[in-house]
Amino acid sequence: MLRIARRDLEAIYEQAWGEHPAECCGVLTAVPGSDLSRVHPCRNIQDQLHAEDPAQYPRDSRLAYFIDPGEQYRITRAAEREGGQVAGFYHSHIDCDAYFSQEDVERTMVWGEPAYPEAVYLVVSVHGDGVRGHKAFLWSEATRGYLTFRFAQN
Repeated sequence: MLRIARRDLEAIYEQAWGEHPAECCGVLTAVPGSDLSRVHPCRNIQDQLHAEDPAQYPRDSRLAYFIDPGEQYRITRAAEREGGQVAGFYHSHIDCDAYFSQEDVERTMVWGEPAYPEAVYLVVSVHGDGVRGHKAFLWSEATRGYLTFRFAQN
């Protein structure tokens, strides 16, 4: 089972609160020889995409996130060079509960299949008064959908 260190979850919470009212985002990688994940905060380029092409990207960073593809590539390559892999992704939801939205589901898919079927998706709930918690989701081949996942903390 994939685990996250309490200090890393707190770092994600700090990032989520620090970037509020924009959604934060990042990548989780598997550490070789351990079930403990590594956290990689990323830049949300949703506002840039929205400004450049509002028809294709109608939402701004308050309602959506888009991990900088260059950052994601560098993180993925570095993990693979160390013998690891992408273990998950995280982002925040602003002024609402932590849930896996239909848009979240659609963004994980490539040609109707999850791009990272083993990945955990952590969603953090952030309101004007602070972070209110998180939920994690994992693809289920049996149900062909995402189910709530218990993300162990260390």
